[in-house]
Amino acid sequence: MRDLNKPILCDGCAQPASPQHIAARLARLELATRFRPIHISILFVAAAPSGPVEDDFYSPRASASPSEAFLNAAEIPQPAGNLPSPEAHAARLAEFQRRGYYLAYISECPPPAESENANSWGKDLAERLGSTLVARISRNYKPKYIALIGEEARQWIPVLQGSGLGGLLLLDCGKPFEWPAPGDAEALRRFRALLATSADRASAAPSV
Repeated sequence: MRDLNKPILCDGCAQPASPQHIAARLARLELATRFRPIHISILFVAAAPSGPVEDDFYSPRASASPSEAFLNAAEIPQPAGNLPSPEAHAARLAEFQRRGYYLAYISECPPPAESENANSWGKDLAERLGSTLVARISRNYKPKYIALIGEEARQWIPVLQGSGLGGLLLLDCGKPFEWPAPGDAEALRRFRALLATSADRASAAPSV
């Protein structure tokens, strides 16, 4: 029997969680699963989602959030016709999926809002979730390539290299790629070079 005084730990972030926290994680997973490719070409891995579920990358209502900048950087076109914003965003996510792209997070839940807790949360992220992420990638995602996104993901380079997944890593001069901001032409160039490089490698790989 479970000790009722012992807090429930979230499977997505390994932190004590309320029922609302668990429900939000499950909602994010449900949104993402709709657009998960059968075969993942590039698995983009960032530290954690930010903001509420409604602003999640895979939420149809996220078109005004940084998710649109990410889709623009990946050169996912706007659909033809004058579709309402949620439908247009869903169409772009479907194209993102068709190309074999998938965005996942080291922690499936956002960091705590309190700054003190957020700092400690980030420092022990690799220790708390290292084996979980490696298992998710090796047994579940099985991507051709892994692209870490954001400075917070830097600590995961040795984790993945030590797990035998280092050969799948696509890095920007040995570090994670920056989140591609609309006005940062150089970051956009490097990000798009990443996509082109992965496509070239995939086309050159022998068929099995």
